[in-house]
Amino acid sequence: MSIKNNTLENVDEKENEQRKKTFNGLSAKEWTVLSRNVWNDLSSPRQSHQLEHGAVFPEKLADRLIKIYSKKGDLIFDPFLGSGTTAISAYKTGRNSVGIELSERFCKIAKDWLAKIQGPLFSDSQNNLSTAIILDDCRNMKKYLKSETVQLTVTSPPYANFIQKSLNDRKKTHKKSKLVNENNSVVKQYSESEKDFGNLDYDLFMKELKKILKINLEVTRKGGYSTWVVKDYRDTKNNIPYLDFHSDLARIAQEVGWKYQDLIVWDQNEQRSLVLLGYPSVFYTNQNCSFIVVLRKI
Repeated sequence: MSIKNNTLENVDEKENEQRKKTFNGLSAKEWTVLSRNVWNDLSSPRQSHQLEHGAVFPEKLADRLIKIYSKKGDLIFDPFLGSGTTAISAYKTGRNSVGIELSERFCKIAKDWLAKIQGPLFSDSQNNLSTAIILDDCRNMKKYLKSETVQLTVTSPPYANFIQKSLNDRKKTHKKSKLVNENNSVVKQYSESEKDFGNLDYDLFMKELKKILKINLEVTRKGGYSTWVVKDYRDTKNNIPYLDFHSDLARIAQEVGWKYQDLIVWDQNEQRSLVLLGYPSVFYTNQNCSFIVVLRKI
């Protein structure tokens, strides 16, 4: 055996020993590489079923969160499943999952997507995974999850009635602007249901979201994580130049018992065009990033 091959074997053996010690199965090198707190390499084309939703995060984002905060065989949860990205990511990475979605249309899209990827393409161990896609209100999550069973929640909640305001803004103020015609973003109202978090005023939305966070804590096991992909909001017409949703989310999460573990910035500047805002009297920055609020149960 050559010196080079012997060295590689020693490295592999060392990394395998490291993986056995970590809660997520990562080696020290992998752990370090994934510790960057600004992510700008998540761009991926949306599939047709994802375009139906209008507010999805990339599979790469879900894959990375699942890889960092869980190991194979763990249970992953998404209370706002949408078109199913979290469930698909969990399945592909060898995790069990439960996803709850209020919209019948999006629930069907998620189930159809899962059906397409299941089959001979994956190993028997993956096909034996439990992947539950449930049509219901996420307020009822304890009907489907036992206490202290979830290792990781990966989700992106509706942003109160921000989308409705954005739709009105694009129809009027930005009707012919780059924001509508050239920027790589799609805005759609999820539903007209009174139960839909996306139809609530901000104060009521935060009140209801706090209830979800409390139940989410109950079903999460000790040492488990809950990660929330969110975007801040600007509403200058109502004298709210900047509403830092990610900070409000972290605050109410801590109030119900979560530990505010980390904040990751999802840099989307390469995917979004810059538009002229506030010119020439007030300078505003383009909000071309989202935040991932990382919570932990201790």
